[in-house]
Amino acid sequence: MVVGAGGHSELMHVLRRWGSVTAELFLGAACPGCEAPGPGLCPACRVRLDEPEPRQVRPTPCPAGFPTTYAGGPYDELVRRLISAHKERQAWLLTGVLGDRLARSVGALLAGRSAAETVFLVPIPSSPAAVRSRGRDSTAALTRRAVRRLGIGRDRPMIMKPLLRPTRRLADQSALDENERRQNLAGAYAVRRLGGRQPPDGAAIIVDDLVTTGSSLTEARRALTSAGVPVLGAAVIAATVRRYRPGADAQVSEADAIR
Repeated sequence: MVVGAGGHSELMHVLRRWGSVTAELFLGAACPGCEAPGPGLCPACRVRLDEPEPRQVRPTPCPAGFPTTYAGGPYDELVRRLISAHKERQAWLLTGVLGDRLARSVGALLAGRSAAETVFLVPIPSSPAAVRSRGRDSTAALTRRAVRRLGIGRDRPMIMKPLLRPTRRLADQSALDENERRQNLAGAYAVRRLGGRQPPDGAAIIVDDLVTTGSSLTEARRALTSAGVPVLGAAVIAATVRRYRPGADAQVSEADAIR
């Protein structure tokens, strides 16, 4: 089909309109970060999301066995809105920007290691009920995006391995205090059956969207190491904080997580 100059202009207008409609469908007609009018994440919120440097975080108090963990920044109002929209409102077009921030956390954890080392990212599993209600596993989607981003320029691309599975139904974490969360998560994960095979050759990095008390990451590390899978550490998009300032590690608070 040949389109003349006038037709080309009209076609581009239609394509832009469809792009706008698609963005509104997945993200709404306002920025999910600041509610500024317009489809998608606005430029100002994109800049804010990219500003923090990933750094190591540690819960206070810290559970025994908590893995070395890097967060892409503090769990501020912007990140809270974006994670909530991605999880609860199926704003799937946010997978890219959130997955890229997760990739930066993984990169910080791996700084100084051989690019050829086999590394696989293991997402904290969502419950089957949450996956059914949301339409997909949002943490797995973020992990896949991070793997694609991190594979660029590496001698050996990273791999996503959903090795963990829930062993039972968990109580809603947001309604629990620190001790109750730890009791709720004790023994909550197990490694999927490997069909008689040995543990995968390489080392794991546990990934999640958020760290609060550290109970989920600690339990995930326990499950993996018990199955003979070495764990390098963990990486998350954000950490809930008491203080997060240049030159100091973030101190993880006991604010409620979205799960």
